[in-house]
Amino acid sequence: MKKNDAKLLNTGGLAHYTSYLRRCIRTIYGLQAIRKPLYHFALQKKIVLVGVCIGFSAITLSVSAQSTIELKKLSVEELMNIEVISVSKAPEKLTEVASAIQVITRDDIYRSTVTSLPEALRLASNLQVGKTNSHDWSISARGFNGATLSNNTLSNKLLVMIDGRSVYTPLFGGVFWDVQNVMLEDIDRVEVVSGPGGTLWGANAVNGVVNVMTKSARETQGYYATGTIGSYLHDHMAVRYGTRLDSNLYLRVYGQRFDQGSMKLRTGIDANDQWNMTQGGFRMDYYPSANNTLSVHADLYGGSEDNPTSSQENGQNLTTRWVHTYSENSELIVQAYYDRTWKNLTLQKFRDQLNTYDIDVQYRFRLNSRNTILSGVGYRFMNDDVRNSPTISFMPADRNLNLVNTFVQDQLSLVPRKLELTLGTKLLYNDYSGFELQPSARMAWTPTQMHTIWAAVSRAVRTPSRFETDELTTALSTPNRAFNSENVIAYELGYRVRPVERVLLSLAAFYNRYDNLRSINYNPNPPTTFIFANDQRANYWGVELSANIIANDWWRIRTGYTYMDKKFTYKSPNVITTSSAVEALDPNNQAMFQSIMNLNRHWQFDVTGRYVDLIASQLVNTTRVAPYATFDVRLAWEDKKFIFSVMGQNLGGMYHTEFGSRQVPMNMSAKLSYRF
Repeated sequence: MKKNDAKLLNTGGLAHYTSYLRRCIRTIYGLQAIRKPLYHFALQKKIVLVGVCIGFSAITLSVSAQSTIELKKLSVEELMNIEVISVSKAPEKLTEVASAIQVITRDDIYRSTVTSLPEALRLASNLQVGKTNSHDWSISARGFNGATLSNNTLSNKLLVMIDGRSVYTPLFGGVFWDVQNVMLEDIDRVEVVSGPGGTLWGANAVNGVVNVMTKSARETQGYYATGTIGSYLHDHMAVRYGTRLDSNLYLRVYGQRFDQGSMKLRTGIDANDQWNMTQGGFRMDYYPSANNTLSVHADLYGGSEDNPTSSQENGQNLTTRWVHTYSENSELIVQAYYDRTWKNLTLQKFRDQLNTYDIDVQYRFRLNSRNTILSGVGYRFMNDDVRNSPTISFMPADRNLNLVNTFVQDQLSLVPRKLELTLGTKLLYNDYSGFELQPSARMAWTPTQMHTIWAAVSRAVRTPSRFETDELTTALSTPNRAFNSENVIAYELGYRVRPVERVLLSLAAFYNRYDNLRSINYNPNPPTTFIFANDQRANYWGVELSANIIANDWWRIRTGYTYMDKKFTYKSPNVITTSSAVEALDPNNQAMFQSIMNLNRHWQFDVTGRYVDLIASQLVNTTRVAPYATFDVRLAWEDKKFIFSVMGQNLGGMYHTEFGSRQVPMNMSAKLSYRF
């Protein structure tokens, strides 16, 4: 950096710094003068270089003079001392937890261009997120982003919960992301844990946990309405009303609808997968006393593709949660929910209806001055009923599934406020593989408020789905009733540091050893061809880096980078050579950054960028995905009641491919919101 540039930075002036940043970006784009081979490489990396430039400059600015324009509702203490619950099911400071966790706050979502929950998860750099078509997504943590089948992505090692309700399906395994249509304005935060969470959360929390938490009805009083029109997201409308029914009773009702356009195939032909969805619901929170809280919330939705061979989906859910607090260190939580999902694939003539009933009880108490015990039990009953077709069929068509669990965890304070050891295990029973044990040990050392070093060893399992045990098709014509649970033993080491008050850096390294992984085998018993088995092993290793930087009172930056690699081995000569490619279509490198900037009291300027490395593929029906870099821009004007914004998404090019063979288009949109 030149002396004159440093002088400009020290003044703290927006105009001067904008000039400096413009000059920095212009220098990066000057790479076009370089010879073609180097230029093409640099072009793919531009967005990353811009992010590095912004991040470096932000660290410099963090010690400069403060601006009078403040980021609303975002103090240093609020950002650096966020409390999370996904690691221990009890409130803990983000800076001190013994886990690789990132938090997407309400403000992070609000100051981005995202229009859906899957898009919002791009803001967590420890997740691999790819759009497969106009309504389906491939999302995983620490790898195992599997191939797609009938528009369902076979990514089955990430547990996703919305207000405590699991949205993991037992049919194919994984999540039907197209119907997870949470109203973004109601989200309080999203906690993203990369690494096993089976000790507390149970089956299928193998590589990570996504915990979506919405605001209470008491926090969302009054009217809110918003409308968006755009080139790809054609229209989106949402309205919410919150009211106080009694001195201790609050209610929120909402409704929303969107119509989204179609993506394109690599050949340029329209993919004809345009998608629309309508959803509504309510939440009610009751506070009968200082020690008791009761919440009830429900949703109902319906969505469909707008073409002759369309697919349709609908569903309803109802969740009740009661919390009784005995003291600061003791509480009882009882939660129950019902969830119905219905999916109809018209082209394949296949239909599935799943009814889920779940109850969970947990009790936390202080045993003595050093030990805090958390224990619980849970039961889930699922009835899955399919209508078979010539191309997709399951035997039996109707199946009842039971999932029972109990767990205990001891958080031991070896040195108060300095050294914490957490030991726990979950005993799980499922109808496929019987009893499973998921133990874990985590230790966090916090020598000062600015430093935390942590380590963990965990075991987690992914229970079989109906896809492996019950499916009966031409290619996989023999259900494997003996298919067993996949398992992982994960070793993690992390360091979280605040080098200065306004900068939080996090580093996590991991090494995972998987066994009994799903494999596709040649079936030695004719006339069938293939069968699912548990004949793969894999080793995964990598690092995750993230940073949260408060450059000054009007500028904040979030950024992250993930590196990951893997090696598969086979336990049987019957495993087909491309079996590992079905399970793991993962990039080695990816990076993201988010810049949140207040230009003055009313104007906001926000930029989000990401880079994703090559996704190689040996599969005939899955095209390799070239590396891509793209970015989103938001310019908004806001006062107490109105917010008007213009947004551009995927501005790195007119189209790019993220997962599979369909191309994601650029989207230009305008949004108007009104609150009172």
